[in-house]
Amino acid sequence: MPGEPKRLEHPKSVYIIGFIFKIITLTVLIAVIYQITFSKHGPGLLIPVQKKMGEKQRSAILDEVRREEEYEKHRHFHHSVQYPQLPENMRPVCYICHSDYPHSKNKKIRAMLNMHTQFFVCETCHIEEKFGASVVYQWYNPLDDDPKGPFFGTSYDSETGNLMEVADHFSKIAPYFKVGSRVESAIQIQDAPLAQDYVKVRDKLTPEQRDNVKKKFHVNIKAKGHECKKCHAKGSILEFKKLGFTENRTIDLEQLNITGMVTKYEKFYIPNLFSE
Repeated sequence: MPGEPKRLEHPKSVYIIGFIFKIITLTVLIAVIYQITFSKHGPGLLIPVQKKMGEKQRSAILDEVRREEEYEKHRHFHHSVQYPQLPENMRPVCYICHSDYPHSKNKKIRAMLNMHTQFFVCETCHIEEKFGASVVYQWYNPLDDDPKGPFFGTSYDSETGNLMEVADHFSKIAPYFKVGSRVESAIQIQDAPLAQDYVKVRDKLTPEQRDNVKKKFHVNIKAKGHECKKCHAKGSILEFKKLGFTENRTIDLEQLNITGMVTKYEKFYIPNLFSE
């Protein structure tokens, strides 16, 4: 309007300085709020609330499973090497209740059975056929929808004679249900809605209610796994060559003498190497 002073345009540097000042102010404000609420070096007004929420989300079963895992690792005669672990939400639901060393009842072969968990998911051995579907076996990696290999256990190192080291530490042989040309995984992971819901409420359930929920996790799962000869024999259900095993490795697995030792002998005699 006539008579009003003309508005002047501010330099761009003024806007930049103003923006930086706002960022600094916001950062200081967040730091002050954190110092007052959650920091151990301040009043920590919300720390009790945080601890209370953490205790509610804590699971006695998972704590017990972790204690058992640590116990199993430390009671081994040989040193247990460290290996990478998947995030819990990507692990099969089996591990909600079972440890990395799930076989413990049969002292004769429990170490041998537990060793198989390096190569298989639990369902590979404990899968039960589903009506209208056949079971096929493929490599499974929760971090890769189509793992290509090379996979651990499929070949030997030509120089050392040991199993070939590989970069893929997570791929394992797993069962899939095949209906026509469609193939679907038989694995349930802890990230599934049912598993997540169970973890939240299981401490509030009675033993009978827990058993009823667990039946949903054990659909198409049998308690007793396959006999050794189902895999370690010619005509193995695993079809080693299709899974990428080399010729020599396939022959060794099909003719593995340990299967005969397990099935033929009731007792193993281990020499006392440390007697005086």
